[in-house]
Amino acid sequence: MDIKIVTQAEFAVVGLPYYGKNEHEEIPELWTDLGPRMDEIADKTGPAYGLCMPVEADGRFHYLAGFAVSEASDLPEGMEAWTVPEQTYAVFPCELSTIQEAYRYAFETWLPQSDYRHDQKGIDFELYTEEFDPATGDEGMYVYVPVVTGQ
Repeated sequence: MDIKIVTQAEFAVVGLPYYGKNEHEEIPELWTDLGPRMDEIADKTGPAYGLCMPVEADGRFHYLAGFAVSEASDLPEGMEAWTVPEQTYAVFPCELSTIQEAYRYAFETWLPQSDYRHDQKGIDFELYTEEFDPATGDEGMYVYVPVVTGQ
């Protein structure tokens, strides 16, 4: 797997929030709900993101399925705006069918063997580029894991 270390500038995302453990595949359903509403998001500037706050001790987490925006104003009903601060990330390419595998590899294999550690205050995210095909789940998808140097 070709892992890159990048510094991602601050950006904002507007979309639909979720809070829980994803025990019943709520996140894929969230994306399905977002599809017909994406035109409600003003000032979209590009790709789709799945943002994930750090997982809590009980396994629950906050997640946002949305789109990058130039300005987070006039939020549609039921949507939230999150700002992701500038951060250093390890970037793992994947496909929709291998996203869990990519996360497992990042946390269980790559991080323990690297000169980095997970920045647990940072926001993990999935990036769905223009090349991503929602019909197949192939191409143009990446998992970004916030990292800091030092074990």
